[in-house]
Amino acid sequence: MKQLTRLLSIFLFVTLASACSNTAEQENSDEIIQQNEELTTIYLVRHAEKDTTDASNEDPDLTEAGHARAEALRALLAEEEVHALYATKYVRTGQTLGPLSQERNIQVVQYEGHDFHGLKERLLREHRGQTVVVAGHSNTLLPIIEAFGAEKPLAEIPDSAYSYLFKLLVDSEDNAKLEVQTFGVGAAVPAK
Repeated sequence: MKQLTRLLSIFLFVTLASACSNTAEQENSDEIIQQNEELTTIYLVRHAEKDTTDASNEDPDLTEAGHARAEALRALLAEEEVHALYATKYVRTGQTLGPLSQERNIQVVQYEGHDFHGLKERLLREHRGQTVVVAGHSNTLLPIIEAFGAEKPLAEIPDSAYSYLFKLLVDSEDNAKLEVQTFGVGAAVPAK
């Protein structure tokens, strides 16, 4: 009986030691994967509130509320290391990124607003593993999200909605995960 107890003790010790070793190896493996994971972070934001007083002006400036929202975007991303800024050719998208551009001394790069796949390819080619902020429009942000392979979180972005901020996390295999939040005055919990 004494020998059986001793054998059982040895068996339990070896089993426990092996389990601890496997757990440590798994934790090490997870840590290595996380260290080697090359995440590209892309923030997508609609231009802030635009001046609609002149219906014939197709390229209006931001309103006072729009400039305040642009400043709120800068404040929201204050802790982020931003590597590049992209905006369409319109004044309002450039002005939305203006506070970030000035604070970080990063020039805003212009992109073609409806070339969704071209934008995706460019961002992943030129900014892999970096953080990029892209200013677009209510009718272009959701197609950009889909170009990256993520499911759009809304059927559409209403013309009156300026507070959405979409965060795409793209891994080294080009799998995209989407996070949605709102910011600035009038920000609300995003609907699913």
